[in-house]
Amino acid sequence: MAFLEWLSHETSLHSLLNHGTRDIYIILLSRFLRMFAYGGAALVLGIFLYTAGNNGAQIGAFMSMTLLGDAAISYLLTIMADKIGRRRVLRIGSLLMTLAGTVFALSKNYWLLLLAAIFGVISPGAHEVGPFRAVEESTLAQLTPIEARTDVYAWFAVTSTIGMSLGLCVSGWITYMLRTYFEWNWKEGYPVVFAVYAVVGLVKFCLTFLLSDRCEANYDRQTEMDVAEREASAPLMGTNDRRSSYSAPRKVTETVRLIGGTVQTKLSPESRTILVKLCCLFAVNSFASGMLPVTLMSWYANWRYRWFLTHRLGYTMAAVWLVASVANLFSASVARRLGLVRAMVFTHLPNAIFLAFIPLAPTWWLMAMLLLASSAFGSMDQAPRSAFVAAVFLPSERTAVMGTLNLVRTLASAGGPLLTGYFHEKKMWGAVFVISALLKMAYDAGLLVMFLNTKLPETQRRPRDTTVTDMDVGILLSESLAPPEAFESFGDEEFGEYERGGGKDLGKSTYDHIEEV
Repeated sequence: MAFLEWLSHETSLHSLLNHGTRDIYIILLSRFLRMFAYGGAALVLGIFLYTAGNNGAQIGAFMSMTLLGDAAISYLLTIMADKIGRRRVLRIGSLLMTLAGTVFALSKNYWLLLLAAIFGVISPGAHEVGPFRAVEESTLAQLTPIEARTDVYAWFAVTSTIGMSLGLCVSGWITYMLRTYFEWNWKEGYPVVFAVYAVVGLVKFCLTFLLSDRCEANYDRQTEMDVAEREASAPLMGTNDRRSSYSAPRKVTETVRLIGGTVQTKLSPESRTILVKLCCLFAVNSFASGMLPVTLMSWYANWRYRWFLTHRLGYTMAAVWLVASVANLFSASVARRLGLVRAMVFTHLPNAIFLAFIPLAPTWWLMAMLLLASSAFGSMDQAPRSAFVAAVFLPSERTAVMGTLNLVRTLASAGGPLLTGYFHEKKMWGAVFVISALLKMAYDAGLLVMFLNTKLPETQRRPRDTTVTDMDVGILLSESLAPPEAFESFGDEEFGEYERGGGKDLGKSTYDHIEEV
């Protein structure tokens, strides 16, 4: 029993059960289904294009053009999400998934497929495409209390990798079943995988109707929280005024009425500075990842071990992502011990090291072991990264910021397949792995240099005027905004009292202590 309780805390399951709502569970299910479809399509996409008579340069150009088209459409939908409705944007994205899957299931014409991939939503590399991730992460940050946010994001990442693993496995099984039991030509099984992709898009479309109004950016409760955070972080506000913002809810209510439910998307100068840094770092990492997505990795394995059948590739890649799922369960626990930035770096760095040695593996099984090791570490930074981004921006900024970061990641990753296609034509696959690994290491070093000891701009200007909001964000950033004794009320024993109803008095005492500091 004690072991199960320990395991529940280490895997963040207790936090998900305590703070989970119907909306949160629907979002997690929706991401699981989406990544299931992405994984299945990613396994066969590169091989499907290659068997249709396209060379390496054409396949690389196809991947890049797909990512560029997705970046434009997804960014447009994302920046409009808080204005036209997040649920409406999710529905549009789901229909675009169905459109792309239908065209791929019915046609093999290169230009028609390219058109469907650009204007529809299809994943060229088993990673997130479309407007879904930015909208869902922003919604989860809104629905989840700050102390549970990293835990929920960990399960958000776990549902992704489990869905990817299952999709790869099912896709490989479909091709095997159609060839073995129905005696189809092995090339004819690929359209069936894309048909399943289209059906998943329809299921996701139906799921969005189950989401409540709480997911929208202009929901009243969230708007009041946003106004409270803005008032608490105003640089020119005096101590007495700031205290009154906690004790006079009428002011918050009046402000909410004045803004009329509109959503502010303008960024403060401090937020813009942080966003520029993150964009630069994420671009480097995404370009490196774009060089070796699952689609091109399966193509590489099929090219290197020509006897290796598609269903065996699917089972192997499924095992790789299953290992990543297990690793993700402990990502929040690692982040609590190391801090968000250190957790992002120290789990991502081994991924780059193992990746560099893959082309040196003399046998398939050794290469599979390196893939497993690389995958185990490569996805553990997702939850800390999402929590970090949510922590350093205000609620009203998150959707636009996350959409911008997704745009940058997509644009950067679009250049990766072009370079991979070029090296494939030159028979220089080893260079692809080495360059990708070096870029990932540069990303990790940049995170340490830029963000390890960085405080929020408000705390740098006002070291003596730290608010409760600043303290909560500081905890997520692993920064000490006050002496250790200022956080004594957050111990296990006191936190239990908080959950039993004593949170109000604890919060007030902690706030008064920080004001004295």
